[in-house]
Amino acid sequence: MQTLRIQLQEVQRDCVELRYRVETQKTYESQILSIAEIANLVKESKRDYYIGRPRLKEMGQKLFCWLDGDGRWLSRAIAQCDLGGLILAIATPEKLAHLPWELLHDGTSFLVEGLYPMVVPVRWIDKNTPPPSTLKARPLQVLFMATSPETVEPVLDFEAEEARILAQTQDMAVQVRVEESGCVAELGKLWKRYPPQTFDIFHLTGHGKIQQQTPYDPYFITETETGEPHDTSASELAEVFFDRWPQLIFLSGCRTGQAGNQGAVLSMAETLIHQGAPAVLGWGLEVLETTATAAAAHLYQELAAGYSLGKALGSTYRYLLQKQGVEDWHLLRLYVRGDCPGALVEPPGDYYWQPPQLPQEQFLDPLTQEVRVATREEFVGRRRYLQRYLRALKGGKFLGVLIHGIGGVGKSTVGARLLERMPEYEPIFIYRGLDEAKLINQLSRQCTNETGSEIWQEKLSLMQRLTKFLRMGLNDPKQQLMFVLDDFEANMEPRSDGKRMLKSEVVEVVQGLLDAIAQSRGPHRVIITCRYDFTLDPTLNRRLDREPLAALRGADLRKKCQRLASFQPDSELDANLQEQAKNAADGNPRLLEWLNQILLTPSVAISEITTKIQEVEAEFRADILAEELLNQQDKDLREMLRLGLVFQVPVPRAAFTAICSKIRNLETHITRAISLGLLESIQSTPADGELLRVPRLLPLPVPENDEPLHRQAADLLYRIWWEESETPTEERLIEIHRLALVGKAGEVAAKIGHILSNTWIHQSRYKEALKMCQDTLAVVKDYRIFHQMGISEQQLGEVETASEHYQQALDLCPLEDKREKALIVHNLATFKAKQGEIDQAIALSTESMELFERIGSTLEGKVATLHHLAGIKAKQGEIDEAIALYTQSLEINERIGHLQGKAATLHELAGIKTNQGEIKEAIALYTESLEIDERIGHLEGKAATLHHLAGIKADQGEIKEAIALYTQSLEINERIGILEGKAATLHCLAIIKAKQGEIDEAIALYTESIELEERIGNLEGKAETLYQLATIKTNQGEMGKAIILYTEWLHCLAIIKAKQGEIDEAIALYNKSMELNELIGDVQVKAAILHQLAIITANQGEIDEAIALYNKSMELNELIGNLQGKAATLHQLASIKANQGEIDEAIAFYTQSMELDECIGDVQGKAATLIMLGQLLAIRGDFTTALQYMHESLDILERLRSPEAEKVREIIAQMQKKAEK
Repeated sequence: MQTLRIQLQEVQRDCVELRYRVETQKTYESQILSIAEIANLVKESKRDYYIGRPRLKEMGQKLFCWLDGDGRWLSRAIAQCDLGGLILAIATPEKLAHLPWELLHDGTSFLVEGLYPMVVPVRWIDKNTPPPSTLKARPLQVLFMATSPETVEPVLDFEAEEARILAQTQDMAVQVRVEESGCVAELGKLWKRYPPQTFDIFHLTGHGKIQQQTPYDPYFITETETGEPHDTSASELAEVFFDRWPQLIFLSGCRTGQAGNQGAVLSMAETLIHQGAPAVLGWGLEVLETTATAAAAHLYQELAAGYSLGKALGSTYRYLLQKQGVEDWHLLRLYVRGDCPGALVEPPGDYYWQPPQLPQEQFLDPLTQEVRVATREEFVGRRRYLQRYLRALKGGKFLGVLIHGIGGVGKSTVGARLLERMPEYEPIFIYRGLDEAKLINQLSRQCTNETGSEIWQEKLSLMQRLTKFLRMGLNDPKQQLMFVLDDFEANMEPRSDGKRMLKSEVVEVVQGLLDAIAQSRGPHRVIITCRYDFTLDPTLNRRLDREPLAALRGADLRKKCQRLASFQPDSELDANLQEQAKNAADGNPRLLEWLNQILLTPSVAISEITTKIQEVEAEFRADILAEELLNQQDKDLREMLRLGLVFQVPVPRAAFTAICSKIRNLETHITRAISLGLLESIQSTPADGELLRVPRLLPLPVPENDEPLHRQAADLLYRIWWEESETPTEERLIEIHRLALVGKAGEVAAKIGHILSNTWIHQSRYKEALKMCQDTLAVVKDYRIFHQMGISEQQLGEVETASEHYQQALDLCPLEDKREKALIVHNLATFKAKQGEIDQAIALSTESMELFERIGSTLEGKVATLHHLAGIKAKQGEIDEAIALYTQSLEINERIGHLQGKAATLHELAGIKTNQGEIKEAIALYTESLEIDERIGHLEGKAATLHHLAGIKADQGEIKEAIALYTQSLEINERIGILEGKAATLHCLAIIKAKQGEIDEAIALYTESIELEERIGNLEGKAETLYQLATIKTNQGEMGKAIILYTEWLHCLAIIKAKQGEIDEAIALYNKSMELNELIGDVQVKAAILHQLAIITANQGEIDEAIALYNKSMELNELIGNLQGKAATLHQLASIKANQGEIDEAIAFYTQSMELDECIGDVQGKAATLIMLGQLLAIRGDFTTALQYMHESLDILERLRSPEAEKVREIIAQMQKKAEK
């Protein structure tokens, strides 16, 4: 490919000099370009990356036209290039570095889409070009390293990336060597062992980041030697390669090709170029795992075929764009130092490369000849185990590893993976039974050395012959053998005390083999997979690294389930059945696979599947000899395991031993149980030490209802994992909370429940937070939990219960916890404002501010209150005051580094700018808000901003883009359960559909929106949607339906006005609604309006008028048989009579109301009426009947899980005291 070098050099603040020349020319041509011409494009490119990238073609065309100029030099250069294609090597100043040059579009297509000629933009750094390596017809050599540190989310599916790369290149000559450590220090050790040009490509996959504050440097999150996160800079990575750079580095992580601080700080990819790398690929922003994997697999396939890097990259762009339909294709950016590298290997021609045999193919079932281990595509997790096993095998301390554990846990699969990771070793595979003849036979079969064959005939001991063979009988002095003894438990037998021992005839063979490896002083190693641990001669015993393999957990278990059809998130299978099967499998991979087959059985009843799950679980236990093995053990050991089942997750040894402290010879039993696979022993981080867990597959009774045991366990873990730990994980906090609930440890349950629910609320996980609160309140009534419950319910649209729970939180909050009270008052103020109760909201905000100031938390309280008051001012039309308050809030948020608060304030300011018609400013503010929300993972904020940006697009006539953004917003709101956002987006999509003439779709969307608005009590949203529907019906000529809708609309507006205290306006709207309703004669609507007018009249003290209105309403309800309306009116009349002291009349009305509630099945209405009747009867001194009514009401409320139940209990307690007197 030809290269056209394009340099853009800043000559003045608003101008750049464009220099361009073909590589064969010594001189360049130049012209001056105005940056002002693309100033909008600079802003737009940054903005549109964050809102769905809907205008890629337009952006590409603007860039192309700006470069091409009036002289059309770029168009001519493309037209005149040869058929080999053209590389556009573009060098830019800082402010233009983040422009999407990959998007260049000539008005017909993106340049990268063309085949003749092929045009590929690359980012060029004008440095000395490294000398090209000598091409050979050989496999492409790739060194692959994934990073997946502990505690870093999301956990990437790097196993799938590796598998897909291997699968897509299986017919090409590609050799992928994997560095399992994920650690730069370990990578450096590996790199030094190989001569220059051993590896053509280094592929690094993981999370790329950019610092959020000065100096805004990029970094890649790698691992330490113990798996903890380490932020690796470009300089640190460069030290690994020193002067032995690969031809290409692929940084397969988000933002690795993005310049920081708006172009002022070099990207990680470009930094590596400056430090000596010939070529680096990176991604310009966040990228999907699937996109990154597809890009790498196709690129390596093309490079293995002998294409130049430029052509391979062009082919990759076309593949992503045309065949995969990937929107983010243009984020793949190639940086080159000097000349773009050509081909990395020669085209294979007639050379047909025979890939080495897959290690999995050694693990065959002798009967079925099927592979017994997970394939590359199926393999997941086991990262820390593999890292430790590999360190043991590669070091000089150990002769091999013993992988032991319960059946089905994946020991053989891990053994196969180890062989993959050590391709330099030739496996000597022995399945199950081991004896001298079998071992010698396996060694003889691979031996092509005459001396080696003769050694076996000598009259020496087995150990001596093996030693001599390993020293003198190898096919090559550098040959390295890996002895794999798989399913080794076949060589063991039980002793009378239940311990498993090696068979006597096997001991000599095993010890002879290990002795021979030690004596030969060669690199040969042993991998043993076995259900049980075993001991050898003490000298050899310590030369075998032992580690039990535990069940899958956490991210590894999620990945495994995603590879099984029945357990995938989008499976049609009943969620409860999925959960039941997962619990039954207990993380055991083989059992999960068995259950997957059961769940895939078509047309089977749920009850039958449940039975099948239990049968398969029992069959599996028998298959792994769990019951037989358990019955052979001492009763104290079995009791230890039973007590240990109180924990569902691995726990520190100290917690486990404390629970089992009364067991005699406890340490001996722990050692024995681990060796037999009856107790999992997990080597975690250095801070955690050893963790223990009893597999729930064991046929032991689980102590589910042992309160004291669970309470003790909760207290132990609370101390270890909360009080003594700096960073407890979510899984561990959930376990503490579970134990506290069962053990009725209220204080621990409340503390941990508050921490978890608060965290989940900030992550927009409202459904989980609500469930956590509900579970906690079943054990302890805590003000903090009521507070979190109110927040969750408000976000999920359960406004009635949210209001009650906020109030309960406030009532129960102790005087000394002033901070929590301030937060409750603030959130209650926000809630009141959303309900239209503005005066109360302002009063509560003022109270909240005062509370925060009183406890010295001035900034925290002030910023929240300022933001809230600004929103109220904006709603009241006092825009200047709102902007001033938002600005103050923004300044404080920036000062204290509160990103979520900053994003929220930017969002509100953008809304004001939109309403003022300042659209460019609004978009800029929304974009900044969106960037922050994406960075911190605030989904609710992201959904809201996408919604408003969609509205702007719709107003600008960009309907396709608007629908795309609305759809993104809708998906997020549905995922996190935000009904208010969902209702608003449905409303806006309905407007678009109506304008496009798709009336039926519009009506369906409006109807769904109204249902949601009614559910969450959003009268303003409901009123607006009613008006839109009424308009549609008017346009369709359906005047009757239109009048009904308009009447409902006026009714909603009247309620809003009444809530805001604007009584005259409310009455006027009710009257207008009544007048309109007279046209259609809807009696039920008229009755409802009269009822609402009566409420307003009563609140104004005009009782006689109110009673008259209630009576009219009741007459109409009786006329049409509307029992629910009549019951509500009777209830209100009873309340008036009670307030007037007319107790008998009040009781009569309440009794009638209750009878109607019973008739129509309104249990909530019945409960409310019973409370009132009970209190009235108590006033009359009839405590027996009063308490009977109160208890009946309490039963209903508890069944409904209503927060009112607590208040009723208090009333009952007070009533009982009075009755006793």
